[in-house]
Amino acid sequence: MSITLTLPTVKDLTAMCGPLRTVLADFGPVDIAPEHNEVYSFEILGGKTLRESVINGEAGPVLIIRLVEYIDPVTHATRYGIEKWSVVGFRTVDHTVRLVSDAEYERQVRAEYTAPTLPMARERFTGGMTTFYDETDVL
Repeated sequence: MSITLTLPTVKDLTAMCGPLRTVLADFGPVDIAPEHNEVYSFEILGGKTLRESVINGEAGPVLIIRLVEYIDPVTHATRYGIEKWSVVGFRTVDHTVRLVSDAEYERQVRAEYTAPTLPMARERFTGGMTTFYDETDVL
């Protein structure tokens, strides 16, 4: 006999715990005041990296998706951000519940593999996520 556990989706988790908040973005609306952009950038960049997936190019990273723990500079609460940065754009969302952010991190990593936002060599797709990303913890 085997037991199969069904993990909740981001949609299920946000229904229970509230929505993700868009903190930083190169375009589109965000949920923080514009005058707070720089301080949020500073706190997120200096936060503790919990998980990370990276695609490197010839000159260094061309895409990074990371889950980071940081202190909200306005409320001083611990938050968990999912930062997606690439050579074409960036967006950071966050939540107060790590499980929600973990699920969103995995969703973003898998979505990038399924529908890449950057042109990728065919060889990257030969071994699933382990060859697509140069570094990842999502299998």
